[in-house]
Order: sequence, then structure tokens, then C-alpha cells
Amino acid sequence: MVAPFAVAAGQSGGAREARPVVGLHDSIDVASLEFAGAKAVSTDDLKRIVFTRTSSCRLPFLVPLCKLTPTQLFRDRRRTTPAALGEDITKLRVYYWQRGYRDAQVDTVLVPAKRGMAVAFRIVEGEPTRVGTLDVSQRTRVLTPEELAGAVVLRSGDPLDLVALDSTLARLRTAVWNKGYGDVHIDTAVPRPDPSKVVPVRIDVDPRWITRVGRVEFNGNSVMSDATLRRGVLLQPGTLYTRDAVLESQRRLFQSPGIGRAVVVTPPAGDSIKTITVAVSELRARHIETSIGFNTIEFAQAAVELRHNGLGAGRWLRARVAAANLLSEQLNGWGIFQRVIPADATFDVDEFMKPTYQASLTLTQPWIAGARTSAAVSAFAGRRSIVGVAVDEHAGASVGIVHELAPRLPIGLNYRFETTRVEAGAVYFCSAYGICDASTIAALGRRQRLAPIGVSGWIDRSDDLDSPTRGYTGVIDLEHASTATGSTFAHERAAADLSYYKPFGTIPSDYNVTKPPKVLALHARAGIVRPHAGDRASLGIADEGEGVLHPRARFYAGGMQSVRGFAENELGPRVLQARRASLLAVGCTDVSIATGGCDPSAVPNDQLFARPTGGSSVVEGSVELRMPLAKNLSGVGFVDGAYVGTSGLSTVAKGKGAVTPGLGFRYRSPLGVLRLDFGLRPVGHESLPVVVAIPDVEGNERVIRLTREKSYSPVEDPSPGTWHAIARRIVVHFAMGQAF
Repeated sequence: MVAPFAVAAGQSGGAREARPVVGLHDSIDVASLEFAGAKAVSTDDLKRIVFTRTSSCRLPFLVPLCKLTPTQLFRDRRRTTPAALGEDITKLRVYYWQRGYRDAQVDTVLVPAKRGMAVAFRIVEGEPTRVGTLDVSQRTRVLTPEELAGAVVLRSGDPLDLVALDSTLARLRTAVWNKGYGDVHIDTAVPRPDPSKVVPVRIDVDPRWITRVGRVEFNGNSVMSDATLRRGVLLQPGTLYTRDAVLESQRRLFQSPGIGRAVVVTPPAGDSIKTITVAVSELRARHIETSIGFNTIEFAQAAVELRHNGLGAGRWLRARVAAANLLSEQLNGWGIFQRVIPADATFDVDEFMKPTYQASLTLTQPWIAGARTSAAVSAFAGRRSIVGVAVDEHAGASVGIVHELAPRLPIGLNYRFETTRVEAGAVYFCSAYGICDASTIAALGRRQRLAPIGVSGWIDRSDDLDSPTRGYTGVIDLEHASTATGSTFAHERAAADLSYYKPFGTIPSDYNVTKPPKVLALHARAGIVRPHAGDRASLGIADEGEGVLHPRARFYAGGMQSVRGFAENELGPRVLQARRASLLAVGCTDVSIATGGCDPSAVPNDQLFARPTGGSSVVEGSVELRMPLAKNLSGVGFVDGAYVGTSGLSTVAKGKGAVTPGLGFRYRSPLGVLRLDFGLRPVGHESLPVVVAIPDVEGNERVIRLTREKSYSPVEDPSPGTWHAIARRIVVHFAMGQAF
């Protein structure tokens, strides 16, 4: 039984040391797998191309059980055969040959292990065949020298990597096609290597003729007319036939919920006027989705979404209703569910027990006078609860129009009108709106209008939606609200966001296919908002002073997509809310509290509640170093920083900034990028103002700001010991998608 195995492994020398006596197709348990001698290529790539796999634990948390028992209940037992090992040797040699290592030798070694066989592929890579001169010529100059350099990934002196050569040809074809030369022809000449293993490579690009769109036909549509679909594509008669136009046309059609598939059939070469055929597959005109669930704060939840795609002209109607806080009376404070009624509230706590909801009805009209423009009209209403703090009710409508100046370069104009009413304690208005006097709080507690009109622009020149490795993205938002727009709140607001990505180090030629490179990612955000003093009259506030800024218009920092050393919105101006009972317990009296003379220094930090007030400006920046670690897994080192200012705001808090480092991991799953970040919160105390709510003589709630501030640190006070102090400094964020 030795001979069959020797034949299988002998394709490149045979299996030698400790050769097992097995048949050609006998099963072998693989305890471990090694690629000894692999230096010029990634072992992760080698593992992907071979059939042989190692046995592994089915789930990470089962590792202790996997070490104790070999049962298949916990372990994913992988097997191979001598025949499969022989095929793997051939695959490895072909892989090396394609990457320029034409003399590479591969052998196998099998050694008995505790649970199966330890399999090792011994590789002698040898000297590669290298590229000598690399000549890229154009019969008609279409591409600039810079465009040529960006398309060519094969370099003189590199190993003759056929994958890099194919990537170069594909990039050249795409670049020339996007100039309007859809029938470009590219010739390559790769002669035999000379005795020194050097090959001159020649690439000849013949653009031939300009190609334009002639007729556009559609197949597979029955609900949407050809005229409607024709408005949704960029391929219009007389326009240049380019690759970008083909991809954008497919993408725009696919964005319609009525279309499940859209493919532009590549027309044959040879004619400068192209007849374009678009094959589409339509979905059902009506669609319904339902979902139910629960969480520890909003109790039971349910949602229903209806969509109607057959309204003509490509329009679709979307209706969605989601309810939460269901079964709150039965589940409040029971088991894992949080108690949402504050023990010392001075307002109607029953509001926290009522169901919350979000409802919307949106009509979308795509392809207005062409593929680049769409519009949507929406009506909405909702009721949300900030647990133990406030209940916000709102209703309104919005209208928006979006036009793409170029692919992935849209601008939008949007108007949103809503009425809003907040029911909360006085401290909430003091922190969220920055104003603490009783008359202003009473006015803000009535139903008000928020009606901004805004314009925004977005550009995306990155190479990947989930994990960009090069390029940049940018967003800018401008907003205005005043009595002219129907708003009782009045302000001007501007914000900008920019991200930049650059690969560095040794960048593999096929990095965008199998090997993610090292990436330096930069992110910056800045914004400013200014309220109008004149909005006090429209809000019903009698006295004079600065304008009142709605919390939604303010800027905040901290969280999973901001400064990760802090929790959500935790970095920036804040106030400390103290309870009357806590102040009385440290020697204060009702008189000293009412006059603001109470000293809060002795109140334990765990009896104070930090409330973010937001600011009128923000400057934020982040730097990430993304490093590939293993298949689909990468590590990240980052530094985040931000400053939130309060210039021009009547607020009890002051501006605040911080810089925090951290580490994280990224796993590219079939559902998207899973992100786990550990931010390191800075130590040290900060002096924060303290506010307390007390009843006045009429029984209404009144907010008092204490004269003395409190030295506050959630990390160091009360002293938890070394290990607990370290744990308090680490802020964990788990999310889907990159931070930016």
C-alpha cells in the first residue's frame, strides 16, 4: 500500500520522512498544517488554494473543550488523502509559477501527531524570473503619463507575476474604455527568459475608434415601461460608451426596490455605434416585512414595513411603523430589564411607561428628467423616550431632491418641518438647551416648531465601500432655520467631514483581490452653529438674551465613530446633576441649596449624573493604522482627539477637549466588517458645574446652579484599586463597519 502514496506525492519528490503506510485514497486526519520555506508569498494565500485543511474548534468559546476531547461535537475534523496531497503539490507549484517562481519545488512531510497527522509542505522557492524592461506604448495617445503609471502595477525588476500582468491589462483596458474607446485592443509580448532569468515585457495599447451608444433596449420588464427604465440609465443615444456609464446604469436600476437584477449585456466589438441591451428582473410589486424583539431598556418591540413598487414611472411608496416600550408595566425592573422610572422624579413618570413609536410614509420618485436626479416626500410622527430623563414627541413632513453631478458626487436640497414637544425635568432643559431659568424652561416645554432648510454635498473617491485602502471621501452640510422657514428655533449651521486613505509599505499587486495592504486612514470633522437672538420671541420667551439652540443642532463628541476613549456624546461640555438627598447627606441644608451656597465636594461621584450639554463648535480628528493579521482579520492602532466649544452660548458648562489612543480589531464577515475597539480614557479630574432641581413655593421645579464646582473623575473616584481603575479607563465599542 506504499506505492500508491509514493506516486501521489512523488509529483515533486514524494513524501519522505515518517511516510505513513496508507492507500492513495485513505483518509488522513490533519492535526496541523505548515508551509516551510514560504517567504516570497503569503501563507494565508497558500492555505486558501490547497484542499488540505487543519482540524479546528467549531466556536472560539469551545476551545477548552476541544483541547480535552476530540469529539466532532466540538471540533471540525478535517481530513485529506495522499491523492489530495499530490493535487495540492501541483496547485502550489502552479501558484508559484504564476508569480514568477518557475523553479519552485514542493515536497510533503507527514509526522504522526497526538490527533492525526502533522502535514508540512516543504517549499524551495528558488530564484524568480524577473521583469527586465517594461515597455507600454499607445498607438494613439489616449492616456496621460500619470494615468499610465496608475494603471501599471507590474514593475521592472519585480518577479514576472502573471497576476500582476493581468491586473495591469485589466486596468489599462478600463482606463482607455472610460475615455470612450470601448473596442480597445491590447497586445502583450512575453518572450522566453534569457540565461539570467530576465524577461523583457512589452504591452501595446491600440484604442482603435471612439464608441458611442446607439439604441438602448430592455429585456425582462413587464411592470416598468422601457421609457421609465431608459430614464434610469446613463447610457443614452449619442453619449460615449464607457465602463463607468455601464456600471452606474446597472447600479441606478438596481437601487429601485422594484428591480432585483439589472445587467448591461456587453455588445460585440467591431462597430463604433453600440446597441445596448439591458436585462432586468423585476420583483413583486408589493412587499411586507415584520420583526419583533426586545432589549433591556425599551422592553418588547415590533415593526412592520410595507412597500409598493408598482405606482408607475418607477415610483415606490414605503410605509413603516415601529413600536417599543411594549409590556413596560409588566417588565419594568424585572429580571434583566432596567427600571425606567426615576425614583425622585418631580414630573409625570407615567409618561415613561407609555408605548413609544416611529411611523413614516415616504414616496420616492427616481429618474426625474434623467438618471441623475431623484426626489422624495415623507410624512412622519414619533414618540421616543430618553430613559429616566425626557419624553420627546414629534410629527412633521420633509421633501428632498438629490442630483448627482458625477458618479458618487451628489448634492441634495432638503426641507424638514416638524412640531416637537418635550416633557422632562428642569435639569434636562438646563443641560440640553443650556438655559436654566424657570420662564424659559416653561416655554421650551410647550410644543415648538423646528423647520430647517439644508443643502449638502458628498463625494466618494475611495476604492471600497466597507474597507477603503486608498482615496478619499468628503461631506459638507449647510443648514438654516428661522421664522422665514416656519421654525420657532432659529440658527445657521455648517459642518464638514473628510476621510483619506493611503496604502503603504510593500503593496502586493493583487492587494484589492486577496491581500489587504497596510493602510493609513485619516479623518477630520469640523462644525459651527450660531443661534439667532430673535428666536426668543417666537419661542414665547419674554426676556432678552442669546438665542436658544435646539439639542439636535448642537455638536457632540465621543463614541464609536468619534473619540473612542469616551462613551457616546460623553466628551464635551457637561454638567453634573445632583439629587437633593445626596446634598443633604453631606451637610447641606435646604437654604444653602436654594441660595447656591451648598458645597458639593463631599458628594460621592457615583451619586452624581454627568449630562452632556453639547456645544456650538467642534473640531475632531482621528488617525488609524490598519494592519492585516490573518485571513479576513486585521488589527488597528488609533489616536482620536476632539474639542467641543461653547462660544456664544448661554450655557452653564465650558468647552472641553481630549486626545485618546486605542487598539482594535476588524473581521471581514459575509455580512460586513465587524469592529471591536478598545479606547483608553484619559485620567485626571475636571471641574464641572453642579445643578440640582428643587420645588419652589408653587410646587414647580426650579433649577439651582451651585456656586462651587465639583472636581469630578469617573475613573479615579471612588478609588477602586489598581485593576478596577485600569478597567474603568478602557472603553469598549463593538459595531458593524469601520469607524470612518
